[in-house]
Amino acid sequence: MKLHVTAGPGDTARMVTELRAATARYKARDAAFVLTFGQAHEPADGQAYARDINKSLHKARPHMFSDATTRDFWNGGASGAADLEIYFYTR
Repeated sequence: MKLHVTAGPGDTARMVTELRAATARYKARDAAFVLTFGQAHEPADGQAYARDINKSLHKARPHMFSDATTRDFWNGGASGAADLEIYFYTR
């Protein structure tokens, strides 16, 4: 599943709220791995934002992401947004 999250850097509450809403229909699933592309002008800032988003995944859906492997990537652009690719275990 692919999703886009928009929240200011450091706005963990909004990150959690958006992630919880975006993953609601998948709440019974378990994520295997997540690729997160944080947007920023500088690579280090984008990766830091992606890392914050990935930490927020565990707060938004602890069960879904308990064993998920996450990776933090940079994607150029304005700060405060991220694109995620969530891959679930098959049943």
